[in-house]
Amino acid sequence: MVAGDLVQRAITAQLAEHGLTPVQFSILAQLLDAPEGIRMRDLASALVHSRSGLTYQVTQLEKAGLVERIASSGDSRGILATLTNEGRKRVGGAFPGHVSLVRESLFDHLPPNGATELRNLLTPVISKLRAGQA
Repeated sequence: MVAGDLVQRAITAQLAEHGLTPVQFSILAQLLDAPEGIRMRDLASALVHSRSGLTYQVTQLEKAGLVERIASSGDSRGILATLTNEGRKRVGGAFPGHVSLVRESLFDHLPPNGATELRNLLTPVISKLRAGQA
């Protein structure tokens, strides 16, 4: 737990340099891979975040000009979150330092195949926890 807390603290500080929280960075990173946008409920599910919490974060990102919400063309009730050009720039500026920090503070200290072993160990834990959230 201490290792996770220390890595999380370092990530929080690095992202703050770009005016982002870890949750906001995760939202922007998800949207970066979806130029057409992502339904808000799907984004909440992918990030394991409550819908109300995600709505709050997206509202903050929208106020900052990084995200916009648009009606889904395929579903009159659906709302899509999409990146603005400024959002794309912000997350793009944060990514290199973020990747470097995670690599240097975590993955560089694992033995060969350590990342695969870690993923294999945590996959059932994640599955069990996700099942409990349904």
